[in-house]
Amino acid sequence: MANELNRFRRVLHVREVEREITQSELATKEHEEETILDRLNEITERRENALTEFCSGRDSLISPQQLWFERQNLDLIEKRLVADKHELEDCRACIEETKVVLLEKHRNVQIMEHFVDKLKVREDKRTVDVEQGNLDDINSMRFRRNMQGEARI
Repeated sequence: MANELNRFRRVLHVREVEREITQSELATKEHEEETILDRLNEITERRENALTEFCSGRDSLISPQQLWFERQNLDLIEKRLVADKHELEDCRACIEETKVVLLEKHRNVQIMEHFVDKLKVREDKRTVDVEQGNLDDINSMRFRRNMQGEARI
């Protein structure tokens, strides 16, 4: 019985470690999400600045080539913004999947903890029963000795 309890304690430990690993993966992915959000904010700000400069009324004449370069810059910023938004969506989907996995692992740990606790209670009860049986045997031997000793007198 003690071997069974130890075996299930090891299983519980493994499941707890798996849960901790998943928690760290989730934290990493959430950090990645924050990084992407920061990058999106920066790119959005750059786009706004470039758009403001592109649309601003200029006092001097600019060449069509300069206008084309500015428009190309805006297009590149837009493409980067779209790509980062897709990356953010993928990251968030991955975070949601990891949360589901983490929830499942947490449930597994709770189930195993409950089972190990029941095994511990059963083991403790068995130990107490064995000790009580030994004490009963000792008391019955003492009683017999005392009875045999009184019978001789």
